[in-house]
Amino acid sequence: MNDKAIMTGPMRLEIVRVLDGPIDRVWAYLTEGDLREQWFCGGTTATEPGGRIVFAFDHRRLSKVGPPEKYADSEVVEMSGEVLVYEKPTKLKFTWDEMHVEGSSTVTIMLKDLGDRTELHLIHEDLVPDIQPGVRAGWHAHLDLLVDLLRGEPARDFWLHFNALESAYETEV
Repeated sequence: MNDKAIMTGPMRLEIVRVLDGPIDRVWAYLTEGDLREQWFCGGTTATEPGGRIVFAFDHRRLSKVGPPEKYADSEVVEMSGEVLVYEKPTKLKFTWDEMHVEGSSTVTIMLKDLGDRTELHLIHEDLVPDIQPGVRAGWHAHLDLLVDLLRGEPARDFWLHFNALESAYETEV
């Protein structure tokens, strides 16, 4: 399986992963702030469409090294979006307010029950070209941390992993 975040359209990113663990466990890591902050960000997720999803990023929890200079202002930040679809435990769709550009994009995460494993299919749409390498690297790196956690392994260092991925994705543009 290819773990890369692939641009499947001019403004559309997709990434598919098969994760260790049953679908309910993976869903919890997507929607419960205390679990989500272990691989991505803390915050809350409304369980009804129209509610808020809060992203409380603190990458210092995920990395021993500091961020690259261009991300220094976003290492600790809180953002929010709107929950568009909440279909436990198979589909979560929400708006994502972009930090370094105007406007918002949309993220859809679909889970497929494979028994003791779960397929995760993430689609991030309406991504402006300037931020695509960073967004691709961000989702790739964060999902790799989730893979580590679900396997019961120590999570790798976020910024070290992200930096290498972003450099690789920049060369693909």
